[in-house]
Amino acid sequence: MAKEPLYPGKTLGLIGLGHNGSELISAAKRAGYKVAVYVDHPMPEVTRAADLTKIANYRSKGDLKDFASYCDAVIYPTTAVDAVVLDYLAKFTSVPQGTNALEICQDRLMERAFLDQINVNVAPYMTVISLDDVYNSIDAIGYPALLKPIQRGLGEKSMRIERQTDISRAADFIDTGTYLLESWIDHTNEYTMVAATDGQNTKIFPLTELALDDHRKLVEVKTPAAVPDDMLNEMTRITNNVATNLQYRGVFAINFYATSNDNLYVKGIQPSLSAIANVFNYTASINQYDELLRAVIGRPLRQPAITQPGLMMVVRQAQRDAVYRQWLLKDNWQFQFLLSDKDEPRPQDLAGFVWATGMKSLDELQNQVDDTEVWTHELPDDAGGETLTGDPLLDLSSDHDNNDEN
Repeated sequence: MAKEPLYPGKTLGLIGLGHNGSELISAAKRAGYKVAVYVDHPMPEVTRAADLTKIANYRSKGDLKDFASYCDAVIYPTTAVDAVVLDYLAKFTSVPQGTNALEICQDRLMERAFLDQINVNVAPYMTVISLDDVYNSIDAIGYPALLKPIQRGLGEKSMRIERQTDISRAADFIDTGTYLLESWIDHTNEYTMVAATDGQNTKIFPLTELALDDHRKLVEVKTPAAVPDDMLNEMTRITNNVATNLQYRGVFAINFYATSNDNLYVKGIQPSLSAIANVFNYTASINQYDELLRAVIGRPLRQPAITQPGLMMVVRQAQRDAVYRQWLLKDNWQFQFLLSDKDEPRPQDLAGFVWATGMKSLDELQNQVDDTEVWTHELPDDAGGETLTGDPLLDLSSDHDNNDEN
């Protein structure tokens, strides 16, 4: 993991871009860097501001080596690229984030082992490789339970098992490889704590609280979240502990959920930018993009501070027209609309974000948002049956089409 500073004028390479990519490119350009990007399919709306764009398979060694030759350092803003790709790039150029954190988060069993090692509370789990294993393990895990592949990847799915009769329907779900059978813990609140580390120092953003719909799609992120002091202290302790042991430089997020008795569980670690952390674009003294750059180029990290309370609402394609009407009316809202690369976007596909700010309290902002009724109506669901198609905005791979209840 390189520790030499990357001075302005150098070329910063980005690989594995998601919806956040254009904002990171802009931040790097403002900081005085040339930007080269490597993507596996055309993303003109994301990459148009880059100085160089290479479109090639992530496993093409020749293209990767050629890309590395342009770059003084390469970073990954999402976890969509396999760690072995970054290891290969590290033979030819600096990869300041390292790959240890990426390897951990891309393997659920490694992630659970890491969290167990640093004494973090996670949901009970067992590994299974066959339907018989599920039958034999379910009594120890209990109902409901989640069945999910060990390896995170594009297009994967998680299945919720409510009762014994559901297990037989997992026959087609379990194909090859190892799966994780995990207890579903009933909980009342979900939180994300975002932080940045340079390998020695850690700076933590204000706590965020998440609101999800009945299909576990992300609806809203609010900050600063109000939690009991002892819970906040425990979240902070865990975040600092993760930063100390992760062997990573950059921005990361830890996803938590809390039960009605204030028992705290860690859902997972995300060593990358996240859609959730976009809430800080209009609510904090520094955003995740600038803090990530500080961590990887060698500048001192800045302590994030709340500048104003705010809500960030997720806009789905089915809500776009209703949000356009608010765009004409709300003088205290900020809007970001994303262009879809699909000819016929699905109703639940991401269409953009809305930030509601400019009022004294989160309650006032919440009332203003609720009064519009944009986010109170049921939206068409893109999937059905027993399989849970987790929201890519909640997934540890951030903006990509992974399906993970985690």
